[in-house]
Amino acid sequence: MKHLSFNRFAGVSGILSALLYIVSIVGMQYYMALDHSSMDAMTQGMQDNHIMMLLYGWPGIIATILILPLVYAFHRFNQAQNEYSKLALLMTTIGLCFVLIGYLFHLALTYFHAPIYQTLDAIQRVSFGSLISATIGVQDMFWLSGDLFAFLGIALLLILNLGEKSFPKWLVLMCAIAGLLAAVGSFGFIPAFKESGISFLFIGGFSVFAIWEVLIGLRLFKTNNASQS
Repeated sequence: MKHLSFNRFAGVSGILSALLYIVSIVGMQYYMALDHSSMDAMTQGMQDNHIMMLLYGWPGIIATILILPLVYAFHRFNQAQNEYSKLALLMTTIGLCFVLIGYLFHLALTYFHAPIYQTLDAIQRVSFGSLISATIGVQDMFWLSGDLFAFLGIALLLILNLGEKSFPKWLVLMCAIAGLLAAVGSFGFIPAFKESGISFLFIGGFSVFAIWEVLIGLRLFKTNNASQS
């Protein structure tokens, strides 16, 4: 009963995470569409789209936290649970923590940096703009490393689970491929790649992953765990 209750909790957690990520993806489009070549234009854009910036940040934070029970529940279905499975779980957890930090930097930009910048004169904007640029750089570094670790870890966890019969192989492969696409597309957070269009791989992989969360969440909610140790 204890295991069954956890599976149901993880299933609901995954479904809620997916719904919140969909909201976050919408907000992400507004953030990526900002004019990042000009500090004045970017901060003004963040002000003009303040609600969408927050819809990118807060739902993303909550959704990322809600992934953890889902990933752990899926890990428990791997009967071997060897060092590779544990490594995949550790990679995913570290990656999600990095992603959370990246979201926190994004909220700092939205709540504090952009509004303050807009109140400064031309001379003050030069020095404060350097702080914003550094903050964006750190934010992107955490997002890039976080997405790489998290999605590669999830893909590895799914690949290791291919031999199990708890879930259909197509459902496992669906997330593994989505994770790999999102990991590659995460390089779109690097300024040098922002104009390359590679971010669409991230958005596509991310969207498929959100759908997978709903599907796997529903299956976990209905799973009878009596056979598990």
